[in-house]
Amino acid sequence: MRHAKAHPRTINFASPGVGTFPHLLGEMLKASAGIEIDHVPYNGAAAALNDVVAGHVKMYFETSPLIIPQAEAGALRVLAVASETRVERLPDIPTTRESGYPELLGSFWSGLVAPPGTPANIVTAINAATNDAMRSAELGNALAKLAARPQTGSPHEFREFIAAETRKWSSVIRSAGIKVP
Repeated sequence: MRHAKAHPRTINFASPGVGTFPHLLGEMLKASAGIEIDHVPYNGAAAALNDVVAGHVKMYFETSPLIIPQAEAGALRVLAVASETRVERLPDIPTTRESGYPELLGSFWSGLVAPPGTPANIVTAINAATNDAMRSAELGNALAKLAARPQTGSPHEFREFIAAETRKWSSVIRSAGIKVP
């Protein structure tokens, strides 16, 4: 980061497009590190990743399943992971928190939702079955191959998580002045 501070706008970062999660993480890095780096939007992850591997772009935030094979092949150098914990397949790579940027956290996630008005007993049954599946060794092993971790919880906890994520990323979008074309 010293180089980026000493040489503003000489480092760029790729994303698969304006407003994508990698773009938002890059903007969050700019704000948290107090650096000026340029965003280079691409039309998809493959094009962005190709240009990072080729050295046309200096940095890229992307999911572990896309990055790990490139890192294992020596095509990329992983600097940090933007999660609470280290990635099992990259045990020597520090988290962004360990690297001095505790607020630079972001994980790709997915969840199960139901339409408004779904009866509570149905929601409870779906949630219980989903939590059971998430605790299974079979699903845990499948997710580990993708460098992902299962997460369990209640509908209320998931609703709170979504609200917190919405606040966090809305703030990044507003602060960076991001407008989707």
